[in-house]
Amino acid sequence: MNYKVLSIIIATVFCCSCQHKTTTKELIEYNLESLLDSIYQAHPNGVGFILHVEVPEKNISWSGAVGYTNRETKELLQKDQPGQIGSITKTFVSCSILRLIEMGKIELFQSIKSLVPERTAKLLAENGYPVDSITVGHLLSHRSSIPSSSTMKWIEKEQIDLKYRWSRDEQIQDVITNAKRGKLGSFDYSDINYNILTEIIEEVEETSFYLAMRKLLKYEELGLNHTWFYTLEGDPKNAKARFHQYKESRNWVSTYDESPNWGLWGGSGIVSTAEDLAKFCQALSTNNIFENRDTFKLMFTSLDDENPATGIGFDSDNEQYASQYKMGITQIDGIDFRALGHDGYWGSLMYHLPEYDASFAFFGLNADELIDFDKLFKAIIRAIKPL
Repeated sequence: MNYKVLSIIIATVFCCSCQHKTTTKELIEYNLESLLDSIYQAHPNGVGFILHVEVPEKNISWSGAVGYTNRETKELLQKDQPGQIGSITKTFVSCSILRLIEMGKIELFQSIKSLVPERTAKLLAENGYPVDSITVGHLLSHRSSIPSSSTMKWIEKEQIDLKYRWSRDEQIQDVITNAKRGKLGSFDYSDINYNILTEIIEEVEETSFYLAMRKLLKYEELGLNHTWFYTLEGDPKNAKARFHQYKESRNWVSTYDESPNWGLWGGSGIVSTAEDLAKFCQALSTNNIFENRDTFKLMFTSLDDENPATGIGFDSDNEQYASQYKMGITQIDGIDFRALGHDGYWGSLMYHLPEYDASFAFFGLNADELIDFDKLFKAIIRAIKPL
């Protein structure tokens, strides 16, 4: 054979073998990284952002981070740093209660009178609450007649003593005795509903609610190794330092300035990574937490279709989608998508996109740097569904 021809053939084969065809997985991950970069470019005042996306069908488990973990030191944010998830904690508590329901230990429409500690039942009754008529479902859906936890004492402490350490009993008593009682069946978003739900978990399981939740929600089985109730449980082994989460509207107060006891008892309180949150959301939505698929459907039970809880955590004037609060979970229906999940006070999101069998978690470190959620959902959908 002509050696010149042979050398050309060998070179051609070698060059072809070196060419790399971009896979769908690589394209999706590139799209997600580009999306995160574009969010930061559009919101430089956001301090930092973390996004984690799970798309099991496409073998996607991707995390990214941009910006800073501390706006003063300018230390770079890392994708596996944990942060406070705020009211997303309610979804964890709700799932724990529903696990007790599917185990036959309590019922959704059971009166809470025999389920809560005697002191709580007495406190409610003495202050005019219909404790015989309030059910577990009322607490889960914020329709128990218990009002918001923003009492005068709460506001005063927020202004002068952010390190104040609230106890659960104190928070419950403060609201029940000092705030105006609502109407049973009408929606009134209140952390106290979930404080009482964690009392129910403890009464039924005869252990601390956060320990019971670990078992009920299968933390170990799901690999949720960096999810815990901050200060109630020790920091997990190898957990990185929490990133700072800010409220610009409160003179840049951060989660390092405020005692976690302000929302520690079920209304919020969990610290987690974006990866753990997305994995939990995916497991919840694909029947890997509940034993029975019908239990997941209970989360969407509506106690009052004529008075839906709309706009929780979102701009209810946005005509592009409608959101309704169910049993510790929000259902968002856009023009061309549905999302199921929750958001939190400190700029956290956790949502499942059922049409794409995908889940994501998102942290924005300045909670007041508002992101257009409709655009965010659609952008994530475009990223995970490349042409």
